[in-house]
Amino acid sequence: MIISVRPGQHDRDEYVVCPCAPLSVAKLRARMLQRAKVTEGSYAYKLVDDLHAAIFVRSLDLKADYSAYFVCEYESFGQYLRRRARFPSAVVATLTEAVDESSGMYHFRPAYTFLVDTYGLEFLRRLLEDPSVRGA
Repeated sequence: MIISVRPGQHDRDEYVVCPCAPLSVAKLRARMLQRAKVTEGSYAYKLVDDLHAAIFVRSLDLKADYSAYFVCEYESFGQYLRRRARFPSAVVATLTEAVDESSGMYHFRPAYTFLVDTYGLEFLRRLLEDPSVRGA
């Protein structure tokens, strides 16, 4: 599942990427490269590989951050998302429902200009989500 955190505010595109458990970060990398249909060693391969690292290595895993540092400070994961991450109520509700089914919740702020607006969200969904999830 991929959620646009602040839809309609194009100058602040942010997403929360929630891979379904038990997918590992390594499996997600292989899936992204396969779905992008890139050739190893090509510029496109490096771009998709860098995108994977930006999401799953350099972005904050909210679920792990809450469990490791803030579980005692905040009453619930939803309260952590609302107060610490300052997410809108609708996003907090969606993430709170999905927390147990996801292997992580990565707060991704894209640095790539092609990941803005509706195209960015659709591009990420094509690379990361199962077709059955996208059609739902």
